[in-house]
Order: sequence, then structure tokens, then C-alpha cells
Amino acid sequence: MNTRRSVRGLLFAALLVLAWPVSARGQVPLEISGQIDLVAGTSDDRGLNAAFRGDSPFNPARLRLFARSWINDRIGVFSELLYDTDSGLRVNGAYMLINDIAGKPWLSARVGLAPNIVGAFGLRSTYFNANPLIGVPLTWHYFTDLSNGGAQTAADLLSREPGKGVGMPLLYDACWNIQWELLGEFGRFEYSLGVTPGALSNPVKAVDADGMQWLGRFGAVLHPGVRLGLSGGYGPYLAPLPDDGPAPYDGGPGDYDQTLVGLDVEILSGPWAVFLEAHRSVWDAPLIDDPVVASGGFVEARYDLAPGWYVAGRVGGLFFGDVSDGEGAVGPWDDDVIRTEAAVGYRLTREVLLKLDWQRTATRDAGFAEHLLSAQLSAVF
Repeated sequence: MNTRRSVRGLLFAALLVLAWPVSARGQVPLEISGQIDLVAGTSDDRGLNAAFRGDSPFNPARLRLFARSWINDRIGVFSELLYDTDSGLRVNGAYMLINDIAGKPWLSARVGLAPNIVGAFGLRSTYFNANPLIGVPLTWHYFTDLSNGGAQTAADLLSREPGKGVGMPLLYDACWNIQWELLGEFGRFEYSLGVTPGALSNPVKAVDADGMQWLGRFGAVLHPGVRLGLSGGYGPYLAPLPDDGPAPYDGGPGDYDQTLVGLDVEILSGPWAVFLEAHRSVWDAPLIDDPVVASGGFVEARYDLAPGWYVAGRVGGLFFGDVSDGEGAVGPWDDDVIRTEAAVGYRLTREVLLKLDWQRTATRDAGFAEHLLSAQLSAVF
């Protein structure tokens, strides 16, 4: 983790160094902006909304600082710092964007610690502050029981304790990865192609990677206000093998991959905004004969009631395939889980938004259920 923070810190500093000399001469401004989110409410005792570092959108305070500068009309640098009461201060993003490569308006590149290109929720919440609720969809962060160590058997998963796991999510966006990406638009069509180390469920720093992940998303405007996207990723997800002791499986981490495909839909019509995402992931587990499969998604809707007021809701779930231990025991490798969330929002001013949010997360077999009632005061500056 210290090495990863050092790599990210150096990248953040390098991008600021590139931008600062030009900005200091007054040719291009260095824009600094930020967002602070303050939350009060019931406690998330199970950590159902927590990321790997413990940071959560329901923690009492989060601060994001953004630095942006266009070196010229084609090249820009962007950086983000994040402070959370549970995880401290870290560099969350630092990348360079290059437009109109070789004079082609449909060809751009983004390089650095950049947002995930799969799906649409990550881009909405990152760039447009367009999450009308407080929480995050299950598919984007909820920890399953599948670990990245490669030593689990089907019997291990079938004998699990009910509740939240300590393994990997379907896809993880709370930690941006080193990414090399080509992107652009052709009329009503858009594309993004990327390469990163690790996998969607286990982003890793480049020095720890045992192989690269291929990512892609293709989108289309089917009708004014209606967008459709298809995306996916393929890459190795296992952690490096220990330096001492026997390996728990044959081969190396680069021999076992995660394959994920996804669909996202956006519909904007008058006071309505509706979003849908669905993802299916397959992990190739070294000691499990069956493919380890999970599917998930959500439907989210927002309705503007009156100037400054809105109501919003989201329903989503994660559903797990069966595995067999080879001795007659067959069953899902994790507990299906459902999350329902609703909120009322009021914009006090253009820069300040107040949300009152209720969230319920529960397994379908009633193994556990948790309710959160929270208020969030969010301000941009």
C-alpha cells in the first residue's frame, strides 16, 4: 500500500509540475475546485458501504479537491485529492488528456490514474455529481466471499458464514487504476478502449501486475435523451504468489482471469431521469472446477418535483451462481443480496444540496438486513 501511495503521489506531483509553469506565466489558468460532503445518521455497523480502505459515502466527512489545467487547446492535466474520515488523505486521480491526435477529432487519449470506463455510474458520480442518492450500487463495491488469493475451494465457499464477505466485488471504482485509454465520438456513437494492470474486481498497481486487463465500452445515442452502452473487461485478478512456501495452485496469477460484460441505459425525458445497469462476471478460479459466476445490476430513477426539489430511488441486487464440491454439495457460492435506497433532495443554493436518504441492504434468505437513515449536506466550491 505504501508503494502504491508513493507511485500515485509522484504521478499527481508530476502532472501538477507539467501544468504549473504554463499557468504561472498566465497563459493557462490552473483551476482549483472542490466538494465537501457531511453526513449524519445511523451507523453502518456491518460496513456494507465501505471500500477497501474503510472510506464510505456514509462516513461523517469527505472532501475532494480537483486541479485542472489545459496546457494548450488539445492537452489538459487533471488531478484529484480525496480525504475521508476513515481512510485519510490520498491521491484519487491524476491523468493527462490529449485531444485530436494526429488531427483526428474522433481520436483522443487519456493516460494516468483515470476513472473506470466500464459502465456509466462511475463517470456520472465522478464528473457530474449526478448521484441523487448517498449510497453506491452493489455491483460497484460490495465485497463477495471470493478472495484474490486463489486458495479457495468450492467447499470453502459453500461453508461460508452469512453476511458481507471480505473478498472482491464485481467491479471496483473507489480505487482508480493506472490506465492507458483511447476514446472518441463519431456522430451519435462513442467508444473507449483501455489497458490496465489487474482486473475490474482487483485493480492493482503496475509493479504488482501479472498481466494486463483489456477494457472497452461502446455507446450510442438511440434517440434524443436515450443512450445505450455495452462494455466489458478481461484480465488476471489474482494477487501475486507469496515469496516463501508452496504455491496454492498450479501455474501463476496471470493464468486465471476475470471476464465481465455489462449493459447501461440512460433515459432523460422532462422531469424524469432513469438509469439502468447490468453486469455479469465470470472468474476462473484455480481450485474450483465450475466457473464462478455472479450477476448484478440496478434501476435508478429521479423525478424533479419543483424548482430545487427532487425524489429519487434505486433498486439493485447481486445474484450468485452454483458451485459443486464434487461430493454432492451444490449451492450458490455467496448469498444473494438486495439493496433498496430512496432519497429526497433540496438544493438550498446552486452550490449546496441537502439529501435525506434511506437505505436497506439484505440477503434474500433474511440472513441479515440493515437499515440506514442519513442526511447529507453537500457543497461545491
